[in-house]
Amino acid sequence: MKKNKSILSVLKGDFFSKKENRIHLPFLFLIILLLLLNIRLSFNAESLLKKSIKLEMDVSDLRLTYITTKSDMMRVYKRSSVEVLVYKDKLISSNIPPYIINAND
Repeated sequence: MKKNKSILSVLKGDFFSKKENRIHLPFLFLIILLLLLNIRLSFNAESLLKKSIKLEMDVSDLRLTYITTKSDMMRVYKRSSVEVLVYKDKLISSNIPPYIINAND
């Protein structure tokens, strides 16, 4: 019963008006400050976690885009694909193998 009465007196403000309880005010303000700081830090940690999850998803999407683009480019760089692309310009592959030209000869 006395505990309920003391909580009620704090809520009403009677606790703070008594002179013998004023020595506890700096400690109570410190506790309130630490509670507010704890709330702020938890919100900050939550926002950082959300940002981290978003960045991980972006990295995953970029990795998939990289793999898709790389496979498309590998397909384009094949000799047969290049021959098909340049055939419309009337270019064909040579049947004569390349040879080295020495400038000293």
